[in-house]
This record gives sequence, C-alpha cells and structure tokens, in this order.
Amino acid sequence: MNRFFVSTPLDYEERTLAEMKEIWPYLLGKDAKTHALPFPEVDVVQGGLEFDTDLFAGLQLNFFLKTANRVLLRMASFKARDLPKFYQKMKALPWREYLASANVEWEVAAQKSRLNNEKRLQDSAESALQELFKGMPAGELCGSIYIRMDDDLCTISLDSTGEHLHKRGWSVLKGEAPLRETIAAFLLKEMMSDLTPAELSQVTLLDPMMGSGTLLSEARALGSGQFARPFAFQKWKKAPKLFLSPSFALNYEIPAAYGFKKFVGFDIKEEMIPAAEKNFAEVERQLQSVQKGQFKAVPAEFRAQDALEGSYAGAEGPLWLVSNPPYGERLPTAIKGGLKGLCEVLCRQYSPQRLGILYPEKERVQSPPAGYKVSKELKINNGGLRCLFTILTRL
Repeated sequence: MNRFFVSTPLDYEERTLAEMKEIWPYLLGKDAKTHALPFPEVDVVQGGLEFDTDLFAGLQLNFFLKTANRVLLRMASFKARDLPKFYQKMKALPWREYLASANVEWEVAAQKSRLNNEKRLQDSAESALQELFKGMPAGELCGSIYIRMDDDLCTISLDSTGEHLHKRGWSVLKGEAPLRETIAAFLLKEMMSDLTPAELSQVTLLDPMMGSGTLLSEARALGSGQFARPFAFQKWKKAPKLFLSPSFALNYEIPAAYGFKKFVGFDIKEEMIPAAEKNFAEVERQLQSVQKGQFKAVPAEFRAQDALEGSYAGAEGPLWLVSNPPYGERLPTAIKGGLKGLCEVLCRQYSPQRLGILYPEKERVQSPPAGYKVSKELKINNGGLRCLFTILTRL
C-alpha cells in the first residue's frame, strides 16, 4: 500500500471526495480490467484528502478528478530537528525506483520548526539526491519533489501529476480573464448535485456570457476522464506499463455520461464564438476517441448575442443559466445597479428554472428576484478575488 495526498483548493475537499467515490468502482487493476479494491479510509484535512491505497489505483485519480489540484505520492513522514538526520532520511528513500536522474524541481515549505531555512533544506535534499545518482547524466527534468516541514514533522512527497490538473488537455483557445477549469467543475457539480442523471439529461444549459466557453466545455466533460495530456508519473521508472499504452483508456467500462441535453452559449464579442466552438469540439473529439460506439454527440449552439437583449426560446426541456460575468470595467454598463441588478435582468429575460452566477462577494445579492429563491450560496476564491457563487431556483 502507498500513501497518497490529493491536493484541493480550500473548501473543495468534500466535493473532491464525492468525485473520488463516484469514479472508484470503475478504476482498473493491473490486469487492465475493473478492479475490486475497497474504497480507502480517507482523512479529510484542510486543502486535501489523505489515504492509503494501491499505487496502481492512486495514480489513476489523475485522469478523473476535476476539482483537485494534483495527486502527491507520500514518500516519507518523520521527525527531524537537524540537517544531518534530514539528509540521511532523504538519501535512504527509494528515489532510483522512480526517477531517472537527480534533475528535479523542488517545492519546499517550512514553518514552526527548528529546520525552518527552506534554502538549506533544499540544498541538503539536492545533495542527497545527487549522491544517489552520482555519475549518471542529468538528462531532462524527471519529476517534482515536495518537502514540507511543520512543527519538526517532515513530509516528503513526489508529484504524480505534473502540470496542474486544471490543464485538461482540451482547451484550444482562451478568452479574457478565463475561469479556471477546477472552479468551473466545482460550480457545476454544486449546481447539479440534487438531480439524478435522468433529470439532468432533460436540461438545456445556457451560458449568456460564455467567453471561450469554459463552463460549457467543462459541463460536457464532467463524466469523463482526461487522457490526452501527459502526467508526471508516466515518466517514472516505476510507471505502470498499462498507462504508457496509447489505447489504455479503452479498457475503462465507465457508462457514457451525456449530462445535459443541450449546450448553448452567447457572447457579445463575435471573435469568441469560434474559440468556444473549437474548445467544445475538442472535448467532443476526445470523448468520442475513448467512448467509441457509446459516444453520442450532443446539440450545441454558440452565437454572438448581447445577454441583456432578447431571450432564448430554443431550450429542450428545463432551461438553466450559469454565468461568470465580467467584473469591474468589463461589466456591461447597461445593467442598472451593476452586478446586483444582473440576476434580476437574467431571470426576467430568460425565466430559467435555475441560475448559477459567480460574482465578487461585495456585490452579494441581498434579495432574490421576484419568483426566485436563493437555494445555495458558496464562497469561492477566483484568482485571488473573493467571490460568491449564488444559485437561484424558480419558485
């Protein structure tokens, strides 16, 4: 068994745990068939999830977790009050089973400890690693090592993810101030958490200020894995051979999830329409490549339209709106009362069954528009800006 830590944004821990439980029954065993491992006992801590499981299973979480930051493999945890002990412990770890050389990146953090000089800790760790790989060529960068010293407890981890998990491998073009994909996934999952798949499959999802379409693309891909992008563990010497195969994703027996019935996006800028179309098409292409015969294209419509003018009559089933509207100088000046008035405008013009909207906390909706109630209000850190995600439901 190996110890893993799944890093999440603050307050995302329970949602990521729910994701993990959803995907766990479909992970693969070493025979490339669905495994039978029991769900691990998970410690939910601030900023993540910690648990013991098989290396093969833990690494696969990289493919499926949409609200997590990265997946770390715990290499060791021990008390250390002096550099010689730290050096010896670092050198004793089985780095040569995972890494091809000492050419790695470092993430070092220290607080409330006798060893609180981060540079000296990194220098000592580098010396230990270089001694282990003495005489071997450095080669290309082969990993990232995380060292955390807190109250004299040293935790050393090896990053299995590489680029942050919000890099899905399917966003072709970005617009101005794009929403991070992990945030988009979290908002969408919170918005749809009380619906069954059958109920959700009748809903048309409309983003009236879509930009490059992050919310719509993310909504389309919520039930799928991300297999097109590379992950750090695929460079490990101990990397499971199955995950080096270009077709390994075809072994998963995950039911094809179609989610929403239809996807619609508007943007006032015409140049954003092809960007959103290309991003959504790339998601569809990647889904088709792994779902094969199960794949079914969904209706999608993208057009240049001012969200504050007109409405939408093409909904197939209940209509939901979700939006990350522009803030500050980018906020449409036509809205009386700024963001505080936007909810009223959208509810009046589109009459959605449900509206999810992200906006700065200081612009909090004091009272919902007539005919609606606030069903959920969540605090969100959006690129350092304190925001709220408010979900309104029609009475």
